[in-house]
Amino acid sequence: CDCPYDRGEYCKHQAAVFFALRDIKGAKAPEGGERARMAPESTAPESVFPAAGPESAGDSGPETRRTPDLEAILSKRTKEELVQFLLNLAAWDEEIRRRIQLVFEEGDDKEEIARAVDLIRACVENHADRQGFVRYGDTFEAVRGAEMVLEKARNVLERKKSLQALALGLCVAHEMMRLLSRADDSGDVVGGVVEESFSFIVEIVGTEGLTPAEKESVFQTLLKEAANKRYNNWSDWRLELLEISATLAETPAFRKKLEKYLDTLTKKEKVDFWGEKYFAEKVQLIRYRMILQYEGQEKAREFIDQNLEYPAFRKMAVEGALAGKDYEEVIRLSREGEKEDEVHAGLVRQWKEYRYKACRLAGKLEEARQIALEFILEGSFEHYRELKQTYNAGEWTAVYPRIIAMLETQRRRYSDVHPRILIEEGEKQKLLEYVQARPWTVEIYDERLVPEFREEVWDLYAEYIKEKAASARDRQGYREVCAIIRKLKKTGGEERAAEIKEKLLGRYTNRPAFKDELSKV
Repeated sequence: CDCPYDRGEYCKHQAAVFFALRDIKGAKAPEGGERARMAPESTAPESVFPAAGPESAGDSGPETRRTPDLEAILSKRTKEELVQFLLNLAAWDEEIRRRIQLVFEEGDDKEEIARAVDLIRACVENHADRQGFVRYGDTFEAVRGAEMVLEKARNVLERKKSLQALALGLCVAHEMMRLLSRADDSGDVVGGVVEESFSFIVEIVGTEGLTPAEKESVFQTLLKEAANKRYNNWSDWRLELLEISATLAETPAFRKKLEKYLDTLTKKEKVDFWGEKYFAEKVQLIRYRMILQYEGQEKAREFIDQNLEYPAFRKMAVEGALAGKDYEEVIRLSREGEKEDEVHAGLVRQWKEYRYKACRLAGKLEEARQIALEFILEGSFEHYRELKQTYNAGEWTAVYPRIIAMLETQRRRYSDVHPRILIEEGEKQKLLEYVQARPWTVEIYDERLVPEFREEVWDLYAEYIKEKAASARDRQGYREVCAIIRKLKKTGGEERAAEIKEKLLGRYTNRPAFKDELSKV
Protein backbone atom coordinates (compact mmCIF):
# COMPACT_ATOMS: atom_id res chain seq x y z
CA CYS A 1 0.00 0.00 0.00
CA ASP A 2 1.23 3.53 -0.72
CA CYS A 3 -0.40 5.17 2.31
CA PRO A 4 2.00 6.90 4.76
CA TYR A 5 1.37 4.51 7.70
CA ASP A 6 4.71 3.43 9.20
CA ARG A 7 3.92 2.25 12.73
CA GLY A 8 3.81 -1.45 11.90
CA GLU A 9 4.14 -4.01 9.13
CA TYR A 10 0.53 -3.75 7.88
CA CYS A 11 -1.73 -0.73 7.50
CA LYS A 12 -5.52 -0.73 7.86
CA HIS A 13 -5.98 -0.76 4.08
CA GLN A 14 -4.01 -3.99 3.78
CA ALA A 15 -5.92 -5.48 6.71
CA ALA A 16 -9.23 -4.64 5.04
CA VAL A 17 -8.10 -6.39 1.85
CA PHE A 18 -6.98 -9.47 3.78
CA PHE A 19 -10.32 -9.74 5.58
CA ALA A 20 -12.21 -9.27 2.32
CA LEU A 21 -10.16 -11.96 0.58
CA ARG A 22 -10.72 -14.35 3.47
CA ASP A 23 -14.47 -13.78 3.29
CA ILE A 24 -14.46 -14.29 -0.48
CA LYS A 25 -12.53 -17.51 -0.19
CA GLY A 26 -14.70 -18.70 2.71
CA ALA A 27 -11.56 -19.60 4.63
CA LYS A 28 -11.88 -20.49 8.29
CA ALA A 29 -10.40 -17.94 10.71
CA PRO A 30 -8.36 -19.78 13.36
CA GLU A 31 -9.72 -19.52 16.87
CA GLY A 32 -7.66 -17.17 18.97
CA GLY A 33 -5.77 -16.22 15.79
CA GLU A 34 -4.78 -12.88 14.37
CA ARG A 35 -8.28 -11.46 14.11
CA ALA A 36 -9.02 -12.40 17.70
CA ARG A 37 -5.85 -10.66 18.84
CA MET A 38 -6.72 -7.55 16.82
CA ALA A 39 -10.12 -7.11 18.47
CA PRO A 40 -9.84 -5.49 21.93
CA GLU A 41 -11.39 -7.71 24.60
CA SER A 42 -13.29 -4.93 26.35
CA THR A 43 -13.71 -2.25 23.70
CA ALA A 44 -17.50 -2.11 24.11
CA PRO A 45 -20.07 -3.52 26.52
CA GLU A 46 -21.58 -6.86 25.56
CA SER A 47 -25.01 -5.24 25.23
CA VAL A 48 -23.82 -3.28 22.19
CA PHE A 49 -24.53 -6.36 20.10
CA PRO A 50 -27.99 -7.94 20.37
CA ALA A 51 -28.04 -11.60 21.26
CA ALA A 52 -28.11 -13.99 18.34
CA GLY A 53 -31.59 -14.98 17.25
CA PRO A 54 -32.94 -18.44 16.46
CA GLU A 55 -31.59 -18.28 12.93
CA SER A 56 -28.08 -18.93 14.27
CA ALA A 57 -28.97 -22.29 15.75
CA GLY A 58 -28.61 -24.15 12.46
CA ASP A 59 -25.40 -22.44 11.41
CA SER A 60 -23.15 -24.84 9.53
CA GLY A 61 -19.99 -23.15 10.84
CA PRO A 62 -17.48 -20.56 9.65
CA GLU A 63 -16.32 -22.64 6.70
CA THR A 64 -19.63 -22.29 4.83
CA ARG A 65 -20.92 -19.02 6.30
CA ARG A 66 -21.45 -16.09 3.95
CA THR A 67 -21.86 -12.47 4.97
CA PRO A 68 -25.62 -11.75 4.81
CA ASP A 69 -26.98 -8.53 3.36
CA LEU A 70 -26.98 -5.86 6.08
CA GLU A 71 -30.48 -4.70 5.21
CA ALA A 72 -31.72 -8.28 5.57
CA ILE A 73 -30.10 -8.57 8.99
CA LEU A 74 -31.60 -5.34 10.29
CA SER A 75 -35.05 -5.98 8.84
CA LYS A 76 -35.37 -9.07 11.05
CA ARG A 77 -34.98 -7.03 14.22
CA THR A 78 -37.69 -5.21 16.08
CA LYS A 79 -37.78 -1.47 16.46
CA GLU A 80 -36.95 -1.85 20.15
CA GLU A 81 -33.88 -3.96 19.38
CA LEU A 82 -32.60 -1.46 16.82
CA VAL A 83 -33.20 1.51 19.12
CA GLN A 84 -31.36 -0.26 21.94
CA PHE A 85 -28.54 -1.15 19.59
CA LEU A 86 -28.13 2.50 18.53
CA LEU A 87 -28.29 3.67 22.14
CA ASN A 88 -25.52 1.27 23.07
CA LEU A 89 -23.42 2.39 20.15
CA ALA A 90 -23.95 6.03 21.12
CA ALA A 91 -22.96 5.28 24.70
CA TRP A 92 -19.83 3.55 23.47
CA ASP A 93 -18.72 6.19 20.94
CA GLU A 94 -19.20 9.94 21.37
CA GLU A 95 -18.75 10.55 17.64
CA ILE A 96 -21.57 8.15 16.80
CA ARG A 97 -23.80 9.88 19.34
CA ARG A 98 -23.18 13.24 17.70
CA ARG A 99 -23.86 11.79 14.25
CA ILE A 100 -27.21 10.42 15.37
CA GLN A 101 -28.13 13.75 16.92
CA LEU A 102 -27.13 15.67 13.77
CA VAL A 103 -29.26 13.46 11.52
CA PHE A 104 -32.33 12.81 13.66
CA GLU A 105 -32.66 15.37 16.43
CA GLU A 106 -35.17 18.11 15.75
CA GLY A 107 -34.65 21.58 17.13
CA ASP A 108 -34.17 25.15 16.07
CA ASP A 109 -31.59 26.22 13.48
CA LYS A 110 -29.06 27.45 16.06
CA GLU A 111 -29.10 24.12 17.84
CA GLU A 112 -28.55 22.34 14.52
CA ILE A 113 -25.48 24.50 13.83
CA ALA A 114 -24.17 23.81 17.33
CA ARG A 115 -24.59 20.06 16.81
CA ALA A 116 -22.79 20.33 13.47
CA VAL A 117 -19.85 22.12 15.08
CA ASP A 118 -19.73 19.51 17.86
CA LEU A 119 -19.63 16.65 15.36
CA ILE A 120 -16.92 18.24 13.20
CA ARG A 121 -14.74 18.97 16.24
CA ALA A 122 -15.30 15.52 17.74
CA CYS A 123 -14.07 13.86 14.54
CA VAL A 124 -11.03 16.12 14.47
CA GLU A 125 -10.17 15.49 18.13
CA ASN A 126 -10.60 11.74 17.74
CA HIS A 127 -7.89 11.72 15.08
CA ALA A 128 -5.48 14.29 16.51
CA ASP A 129 -2.38 13.48 18.53
CA ARG A 130 -1.79 14.57 22.12
CA GLN A 131 -0.72 18.03 20.99
CA GLY A 132 -3.91 18.41 18.96
CA PHE A 133 -2.13 18.03 15.60
CA VAL A 134 -3.66 15.91 12.84
CA ARG A 135 -1.07 13.95 10.90
CA TYR A 136 -1.19 13.45 7.15
CA GLY A 137 -2.53 9.89 7.33
CA ASP A 138 -5.32 10.88 9.73
CA THR A 139 -6.76 13.82 7.80
CA PHE A 140 -9.10 11.59 5.78
CA GLU A 141 -10.83 10.41 8.95
CA ALA A 142 -10.59 13.78 10.70
CA VAL A 143 -12.78 15.49 8.07
CA ARG A 144 -15.54 12.85 8.10
CA GLY A 145 -17.66 14.95 10.43
CA ALA A 146 -17.38 17.93 8.09
CA GLU A 147 -18.38 15.76 5.15
CA MET A 148 -21.43 14.52 7.07
CA VAL A 149 -22.45 18.09 7.85
CA LEU A 150 -22.21 18.98 4.16
CA GLU A 151 -24.46 16.02 3.37
CA LYS A 152 -26.88 17.26 6.01
CA ALA A 153 -26.74 20.73 4.43
CA ARG A 154 -27.72 19.26 1.06
CA ASN A 155 -30.71 17.59 2.65
CA VAL A 156 -31.67 20.89 4.24
CA LEU A 157 -31.42 22.63 0.86
CA GLU A 158 -33.71 20.02 -0.67
CA ARG A 159 -36.27 21.06 1.93
CA LYS A 160 -36.02 24.64 0.56
CA LYS A 161 -34.25 25.97 3.67
CA SER A 162 -31.57 27.82 1.73
CA LEU A 163 -30.42 30.12 4.55
CA GLN A 164 -29.94 27.25 6.97
CA ALA A 165 -28.12 25.27 4.27
CA LEU A 166 -25.84 28.27 3.76
CA ALA A 167 -25.16 28.49 7.49
CA LEU A 168 -24.20 24.81 7.58
CA GLY A 169 -21.95 25.18 4.53
CA LEU A 170 -20.14 28.15 6.08
CA CYS A 171 -19.87 26.26 9.36
CA VAL A 172 -17.91 23.54 7.53
CA ALA A 173 -15.63 26.14 5.91
CA HIS A 174 -14.93 27.81 9.27
CA GLU A 175 -14.06 24.60 11.06
CA MET A 176 -11.87 23.27 8.27
CA MET A 177 -9.98 26.57 8.06
CA ARG A 178 -9.32 26.27 11.79
CA LEU A 179 -8.04 22.75 11.20
CA LEU A 180 -5.61 23.87 8.49
CA SER A 181 -3.42 25.56 11.10
CA ARG A 182 -2.93 22.29 13.01
CA ALA A 183 -2.88 19.60 10.35
CA ASP A 184 -0.53 18.21 7.75
CA ASP A 185 -2.67 18.84 4.70
CA SER A 186 -0.10 17.78 2.12
CA GLY A 187 -2.81 15.77 0.38
CA ASP A 188 -5.16 18.79 0.25
CA VAL A 189 -7.83 16.82 2.10
CA VAL A 190 -8.82 19.60 4.48
CA GLY A 191 -8.50 22.32 1.85
CA GLY A 192 -10.54 20.13 -0.48
CA VAL A 193 -13.43 20.12 2.01
CA VAL A 194 -13.29 23.93 2.16
CA GLU A 195 -13.49 24.01 -1.64
CA GLU A 196 -16.39 21.57 -1.52
CA SER A 197 -18.23 23.82 0.93
CA PHE A 198 -17.77 26.77 -1.45
CA SER A 199 -19.03 24.66 -4.35
CA PHE A 200 -22.09 23.90 -2.26
CA ILE A 201 -22.63 27.63 -1.69
CA VAL A 202 -22.61 28.07 -5.47
CA GLU A 203 -25.35 25.40 -5.62
CA ILE A 204 -27.39 27.38 -3.10
CA VAL A 205 -27.06 30.60 -5.08
CA GLY A 206 -28.06 28.78 -8.27
CA THR A 207 -31.13 27.18 -6.70
CA GLU A 208 -34.33 27.94 -8.60
CA GLY A 209 -37.08 29.61 -6.64
CA LEU A 210 -34.98 31.74 -4.29
CA THR A 211 -37.16 34.67 -3.22
CA PRO A 212 -35.82 38.25 -3.46
CA ALA A 213 -35.63 38.32 0.33
CA GLU A 214 -33.59 35.09 0.39
CA LYS A 215 -31.26 36.40 -2.33
CA GLU A 216 -30.69 39.59 -0.35
CA SER A 217 -30.02 37.62 2.82
CA VAL A 218 -27.54 35.31 1.05
CA PHE A 219 -25.84 38.33 -0.57
CA GLN A 220 -25.46 40.14 2.75
CA THR A 221 -24.22 36.98 4.48
CA LEU A 222 -21.57 36.29 1.85
CA LEU A 223 -20.37 39.89 1.80
CA LYS A 224 -20.06 39.89 5.57
CA GLU A 225 -18.30 36.52 5.43
CA ALA A 226 -15.75 37.77 2.88
CA ALA A 227 -14.92 40.70 5.15
CA ASN A 228 -14.06 38.40 8.05
CA LYS A 229 -10.43 38.50 9.15
CA ARG A 230 -10.17 34.69 8.91
CA TYR A 231 -9.64 35.19 5.16
CA ASN A 232 -6.70 37.60 5.58
CA ASN A 233 -4.28 34.81 4.72
CA TRP A 234 -6.63 33.05 2.33
CA SER A 235 -7.29 35.69 -0.30
CA ASP A 236 -8.32 33.25 -3.03
CA TRP A 237 -11.19 32.03 -0.87
CA ARG A 238 -12.17 35.59 -0.07
CA LEU A 239 -12.24 36.35 -3.78
CA GLU A 240 -14.30 33.22 -4.41
CA LEU A 241 -16.92 34.43 -1.93
CA LEU A 242 -17.01 37.82 -3.62
CA GLU A 243 -17.42 36.19 -7.04
CA ILE A 244 -20.41 34.27 -5.72
CA SER A 245 -21.81 37.47 -4.19
CA ALA A 246 -21.49 39.26 -7.52
CA THR A 247 -23.91 36.80 -9.15
CA LEU A 248 -26.57 38.01 -6.69
CA ALA A 249 -25.92 41.74 -7.14
CA GLU A 250 -29.02 42.17 -9.28
CA THR A 251 -29.94 45.64 -8.04
CA PRO A 252 -27.91 48.87 -8.33
CA ALA A 253 -27.93 49.12 -4.53
CA PHE A 254 -26.35 45.68 -4.16
CA ARG A 255 -23.73 46.45 -6.82
CA LYS A 256 -22.89 49.77 -5.18
CA LYS A 257 -22.37 48.04 -1.86
CA LEU A 258 -20.17 45.38 -3.42
CA GLU A 259 -18.18 48.00 -5.35
CA LYS A 260 -17.58 49.95 -2.15
CA TYR A 261 -16.25 46.86 -0.43
CA LEU A 262 -14.03 45.97 -3.41
CA ASP A 263 -12.50 49.46 -3.29
CA THR A 264 -11.77 49.09 0.40
CA LEU A 265 -10.33 45.64 -0.14
CA THR A 266 -7.87 46.62 -2.88
CA LYS A 267 -6.53 49.46 -0.73
CA LYS A 268 -5.92 47.05 2.16
CA GLU A 269 -4.29 44.46 -0.07
CA LYS A 270 -1.72 46.98 -1.32
CA VAL A 271 -0.39 47.09 2.22
CA ASP A 272 -1.10 43.60 3.49
CA PHE A 273 -0.68 41.17 0.58
CA TRP A 274 2.35 40.30 -1.56
CA GLY A 275 0.33 39.66 -4.71
CA GLU A 276 -0.97 43.20 -5.17
CA LYS A 277 -1.33 43.07 -8.96
CA TYR A 278 -2.68 39.52 -8.91
CA PHE A 279 -5.28 40.43 -6.31
CA ALA A 280 -6.25 43.65 -8.09
CA GLU A 281 -6.68 41.71 -11.34
CA LYS A 282 -9.02 39.23 -9.65
CA VAL A 283 -11.07 42.08 -8.19
CA GLN A 284 -11.34 43.71 -11.61
CA LEU A 285 -12.48 40.40 -13.09
CA ILE A 286 -15.31 40.33 -10.55
CA ARG A 287 -16.30 43.82 -11.70
CA TYR A 288 -16.05 42.76 -15.33
CA ARG A 289 -18.39 39.81 -14.84
CA MET A 290 -20.90 42.05 -13.09
CA ILE A 291 -20.78 44.56 -15.94
CA LEU A 292 -21.14 41.81 -18.53
CA GLN A 293 -24.05 40.25 -16.62
CA TYR A 294 -25.97 43.41 -15.83
CA GLU A 295 -24.84 46.08 -18.33
CA GLY A 296 -24.10 44.18 -21.53
CA GLN A 297 -21.21 43.42 -23.88
CA GLU A 298 -20.52 46.97 -25.05
CA LYS A 299 -19.87 48.22 -21.51
CA ALA A 300 -17.86 45.08 -20.82
CA ARG A 301 -15.60 45.74 -23.85
CA GLU A 302 -15.00 49.29 -22.63
CA PHE A 303 -14.02 47.91 -19.23
CA ILE A 304 -11.56 45.51 -20.89
CA ASP A 305 -9.87 48.40 -22.70
CA GLN A 306 -9.57 50.29 -19.40
CA ASN A 307 -7.75 47.41 -17.71
CA LEU A 308 -5.16 46.26 -20.23
CA GLU A 309 -2.41 46.45 -17.59
CA TYR A 310 -3.78 43.16 -16.27
CA PRO A 311 -2.84 40.05 -18.33
CA ALA A 312 -6.33 38.51 -18.13
CA PHE A 313 -7.88 41.61 -19.72
CA ARG A 314 -5.16 41.98 -22.34
CA LYS A 315 -5.72 38.34 -23.29
CA MET A 316 -9.46 38.98 -23.70
CA ALA A 317 -8.70 42.00 -25.88
CA VAL A 318 -6.22 40.04 -28.01
CA GLU A 319 -8.59 37.12 -28.53
CA GLY A 320 -11.40 39.52 -29.36
CA ALA A 321 -9.21 41.17 -32.02
CA LEU A 322 -8.24 37.76 -33.40
CA ALA A 323 -11.87 36.74 -33.64
CA GLY A 324 -12.56 39.98 -35.51
CA LYS A 325 -9.54 39.38 -37.81
CA ASP A 326 -8.01 42.68 -36.71
CA TYR A 327 -4.46 41.36 -36.90
CA GLU A 328 -2.78 44.75 -36.63
CA GLU A 329 -4.53 45.26 -33.28
CA VAL A 330 -3.41 41.81 -32.14
CA ILE A 331 0.19 42.69 -33.02
CA ARG A 332 -0.03 46.04 -31.24
CA LEU A 333 -1.57 44.59 -28.07
CA SER A 334 0.92 41.71 -28.05
CA ARG A 335 3.95 43.98 -28.40
CA GLU A 336 2.67 46.12 -25.54
CA GLY A 337 2.17 42.98 -23.46
CA GLU A 338 5.73 41.78 -24.12
CA LYS A 339 7.05 45.11 -22.88
CA GLU A 340 4.63 45.36 -19.94
CA ASP A 341 5.39 41.85 -18.66
CA GLU A 342 9.06 41.59 -19.64
CA VAL A 343 10.05 40.14 -16.23
CA HIS A 344 7.53 37.29 -16.60
CA ALA A 345 8.87 34.79 -19.15
CA GLY A 346 5.63 32.85 -19.38
CA LEU A 347 3.56 35.92 -20.19
CA VAL A 348 6.13 37.20 -22.69
CA ARG A 349 5.96 33.87 -24.49
CA GLN A 350 2.16 34.03 -24.50
CA TRP A 351 2.11 37.51 -26.10
CA LYS A 352 4.80 36.50 -28.56
CA GLU A 353 2.72 33.47 -29.60
CA TYR A 354 -0.23 35.76 -30.29
CA ARG A 355 1.97 38.13 -32.32
CA TYR A 356 3.43 35.20 -34.26
CA LYS A 357 -0.03 33.89 -35.11
CA ALA A 358 -1.26 37.33 -36.19
CA CYS A 359 1.81 37.91 -38.37
CA ARG A 360 1.28 34.61 -40.15
CA LEU A 361 -2.41 35.34 -40.72
CA ALA A 362 -1.65 38.90 -41.87
CA GLY A 363 1.03 37.74 -44.31
CA LYS A 364 3.88 39.45 -42.42
CA LEU A 365 6.26 36.65 -43.35
CA GLU A 366 9.60 38.13 -42.27
CA GLU A 367 8.35 39.14 -38.83
CA ALA A 368 6.76 35.70 -38.37
CA ARG A 369 10.06 34.05 -39.36
CA GLN A 370 12.00 36.16 -36.87
CA ILE A 371 9.62 35.23 -34.04
CA ALA A 372 9.80 31.55 -35.04
CA LEU A 373 13.62 31.73 -34.88
CA GLU A 374 13.41 33.19 -31.36
CA PHE A 375 11.18 30.31 -30.30
CA ILE A 376 13.58 27.77 -31.87
CA LEU A 377 16.52 29.20 -29.94
CA GLU A 378 14.39 28.89 -26.79
CA GLY A 379 13.91 25.18 -27.51
CA SER A 380 10.83 24.80 -29.73
CA PHE A 381 11.12 22.15 -32.44
CA GLU A 382 7.52 22.72 -33.52
CA HIS A 383 8.40 26.27 -34.60
CA TYR A 384 11.39 24.87 -36.51
CA ARG A 385 9.08 22.77 -38.64
CA GLU A 386 6.71 25.69 -39.15
CA LEU A 387 9.61 27.91 -40.19
CA LYS A 388 10.85 25.26 -42.61
CA GLN A 389 7.47 25.26 -44.36
CA THR A 390 7.85 28.95 -45.24
CA TYR A 391 10.89 28.23 -47.50
CA ASN A 392 11.28 26.17 -50.64
CA ALA A 393 13.81 23.32 -50.68
CA GLY A 394 16.52 25.36 -52.36
CA GLU A 395 16.24 28.26 -49.93
CA TRP A 396 16.13 26.01 -46.87
CA THR A 397 19.53 24.42 -47.49
CA ALA A 398 21.08 27.83 -46.83
CA VAL A 399 18.90 28.64 -43.81
CA TYR A 400 19.08 25.66 -41.48
CA PRO A 401 22.90 25.54 -41.17
CA ARG A 402 22.80 29.07 -39.73
CA ILE A 403 20.24 27.92 -37.15
CA ILE A 404 22.44 24.95 -36.20
CA ALA A 405 25.41 27.30 -35.80
CA MET A 406 23.38 29.50 -33.45
CA LEU A 407 22.37 26.47 -31.37
CA GLU A 408 25.98 25.27 -31.17
CA THR A 409 27.05 28.57 -29.62
CA GLN A 410 24.20 28.37 -27.08
CA ARG A 411 25.07 24.94 -25.63
CA ARG A 412 21.73 24.67 -23.85
CA ARG A 413 22.16 21.63 -21.61
CA TYR A 414 18.53 20.54 -21.25
CA SER A 415 17.06 21.38 -24.67
CA ASP A 416 16.64 18.63 -27.25
CA VAL A 417 15.85 20.95 -30.16
CA HIS A 418 19.47 20.90 -31.36
CA PRO A 419 19.78 17.10 -31.84
CA ARG A 420 16.24 16.88 -33.19
CA ILE A 421 17.14 19.37 -35.92
CA LEU A 422 20.31 17.41 -36.73
CA ILE A 423 18.21 14.24 -37.07
CA GLU A 424 15.57 16.09 -39.13
CA GLU A 425 18.23 17.28 -41.59
CA GLY A 426 20.26 14.05 -41.64
CA GLU A 427 23.36 15.67 -40.18
CA LYS A 428 24.81 12.50 -38.63
CA GLN A 429 28.38 13.78 -38.33
CA LYS A 430 27.19 16.80 -36.36
CA LEU A 431 24.92 14.56 -34.28
CA LEU A 432 27.98 12.44 -33.40
CA GLU A 433 29.87 15.56 -32.35
CA TYR A 434 26.89 16.60 -30.25
CA VAL A 435 26.82 13.22 -28.44
CA GLN A 436 30.59 13.14 -28.01
CA ALA A 437 30.30 16.40 -26.07
CA ARG A 438 27.57 14.78 -23.94
CA PRO A 439 28.34 11.04 -23.53
CA TRP A 440 25.26 10.49 -21.37
CA THR A 441 23.07 11.06 -24.44
CA VAL A 442 24.48 8.04 -26.28
CA GLU A 443 21.60 5.90 -24.99
CA ILE A 444 19.13 8.26 -26.69
CA TYR A 445 20.80 8.65 -30.06
CA ASP A 446 22.78 5.41 -30.58
CA GLU A 447 20.29 4.04 -33.13
CA ARG A 448 20.62 7.24 -35.17
CA LEU A 449 24.41 6.86 -35.34
CA VAL A 450 24.73 3.13 -36.01
CA PRO A 451 25.96 1.64 -38.35
CA GLU A 452 27.87 4.63 -39.79
CA PHE A 453 29.63 5.40 -36.51
CA ARG A 454 29.49 2.03 -34.75
CA GLU A 455 33.00 2.18 -33.27
CA GLU A 456 32.52 5.73 -32.07
CA VAL A 457 29.24 4.76 -30.39
CA TRP A 458 30.97 1.86 -28.62
CA ASP A 459 33.69 4.20 -27.38
CA LEU A 460 31.05 6.57 -26.06
CA TYR A 461 29.30 3.71 -24.25
CA ALA A 462 32.60 2.62 -22.70
CA GLU A 463 33.25 6.14 -21.38
CA TYR A 464 29.69 6.51 -20.11
CA ILE A 465 29.70 3.11 -18.36
CA LYS A 466 33.02 3.90 -16.68
CA GLU A 467 31.60 7.16 -15.28
CA LYS A 468 28.37 5.52 -14.09
CA ALA A 469 30.22 2.66 -12.42
CA ALA A 470 32.48 5.08 -10.55
CA SER A 471 29.45 6.90 -9.10
CA ALA A 472 27.32 3.81 -8.34
CA ARG A 473 27.00 3.17 -4.58
CA ASP A 474 24.15 0.68 -4.18
CA ARG A 475 22.42 -2.19 -5.97
CA GLN A 476 20.09 0.17 -7.82
CA GLY A 477 23.12 2.04 -9.19
CA TYR A 478 24.74 -1.24 -10.20
CA ARG A 479 21.59 -2.29 -12.03
CA GLU A 480 21.62 0.99 -13.95
CA VAL A 481 25.22 0.32 -15.06
CA CYS A 482 24.28 -3.18 -16.19
CA ALA A 483 21.27 -1.82 -18.10
CA ILE A 484 23.63 0.45 -20.07
CA ILE A 485 25.90 -2.53 -20.84
CA ARG A 486 22.88 -4.39 -22.23
CA LYS A 487 22.10 -1.40 -24.48
CA LEU A 488 25.68 -1.50 -25.73
CA LYS A 489 25.19 -5.18 -26.65
CA LYS A 490 22.05 -4.31 -28.63
CA THR A 491 24.09 -2.03 -30.90
CA GLY A 492 26.19 -5.06 -31.88
CA GLY A 493 28.90 -4.44 -29.31
CA GLU A 494 28.82 -7.84 -27.59
CA GLU A 495 32.60 -8.18 -27.55
CA ARG A 496 33.09 -4.64 -26.25
CA ALA A 497 30.45 -5.27 -23.58
CA ALA A 498 32.25 -8.45 -22.50
CA GLU A 499 35.54 -6.53 -22.22
CA ILE A 500 33.93 -3.81 -20.13
CA LYS A 501 32.27 -6.39 -17.89
CA GLU A 502 35.62 -8.11 -17.21
CA LYS A 503 37.29 -4.80 -16.42
CA LEU A 504 34.53 -3.89 -13.96
CA LEU A 505 34.75 -7.30 -12.25
CA GLY A 506 38.47 -6.85 -11.83
CA ARG A 507 38.21 -3.28 -10.60
CA TYR A 508 35.37 -3.71 -8.12
CA THR A 509 36.33 -6.99 -6.47
CA ASN A 510 35.16 -5.78 -3.05
CA ARG A 511 31.57 -5.08 -4.19
CA PRO A 512 29.70 -8.40 -4.15
CA ALA A 513 26.36 -6.79 -5.07
CA PHE A 514 27.94 -5.24 -8.17
CA LYS A 515 29.52 -8.55 -9.13
CA ASP A 516 26.17 -10.27 -8.67
CA GLU A 517 24.44 -7.83 -11.02
CA LEU A 518 27.25 -8.08 -13.58
CA SER A 519 26.88 -11.87 -13.59
CA LYS A 520 23.34 -11.40 -14.93
CA VAL A 521 24.46 -9.40 -17.98
